[in-house]
Amino acid sequence: MTTLLPIIEELADAPDQAARARWLLGVPLAFLIRDQVTIGRLLSAAGFHEGLAYLAAEIAALSATRGPDGLAAFSVRMMREHARIGIQVIARGGAVEGVAG
Repeated sequence: MTTLLPIIEELADAPDQAARARWLLGVPLAFLIRDQVTIGRLLSAAGFHEGLAYLAAEIAALSATRGPDGLAAFSVRMMREHARIGIQVIARGGAVEGVAG
C-alpha cells in the first residue's frame, strides 16, 4: 500500500481540472521536483495534459543550467511562462483542454 503525503492527496482528490490547476500553481516547487513521478501519474490518470505540460516546464526550468545572470536560458523561461499562463486560465475556470466552447 502506498501512502501519499497530505499535500499530494489534495491533488489526488481534486474534483476537476481547475482544482488540479490551482493545486499546481500553489504547491511549493520543492514538491514538484521531489514527487514529480507521483504527480505526473496523478495528472496522467486524470487526463490533464495541460497539467503534465506545466509540470514538465517547471521541472525543466528548475533543473536548467543558469547563466552568469542566475537565469535559465530565455527559451526555458518562456516555455515555463507559456505553460503557467495556460494553467492560470484553467485555474480560473476558463478554457479546459478538450472541451469545445
